[in-house]
Amino acid sequence: MFWFNQPEEVNSRVRDFLLMEQEYLKGTWNFSKIMIAMLVPLSLSLLAAAFWKRNLWWGMVVMILIAAGKMVWSVSFGGESGKSIMIPALAGLVLCMVLVYWGFKRSEKNKGKNC
Repeated sequence: MFWFNQPEEVNSRVRDFLLMEQEYLKGTWNFSKIMIAMLVPLSLSLLAAAFWKRNLWWGMVVMILIAAGKMVWSVSFGGESGKSIMIPALAGLVLCMVLVYWGFKRSEKNKGKNC
């Protein structure tokens, strides 16, 4: 991520996982890989639809499923190195959920003032 300084030393599990992801993306694209890749726009469309409908709970469920899917994929394809994303993925999920919940509550509060 551009807002983090480049670390002086990279954890070997993180480096192995990133190399696995690069090889996965550069490798042969077959039907199953294309179907897995199509889950990204599908899940983001579901997330957008949930929030477009202002359904906080469906949005939260979709966010949890996206994070869980990424974690399962990471361990399935990356093995031990895939476990290196668990803490950052869970921390990111919790942060997103807190910010979205706060945004929804703030929006509801402001909506009441405008009526």
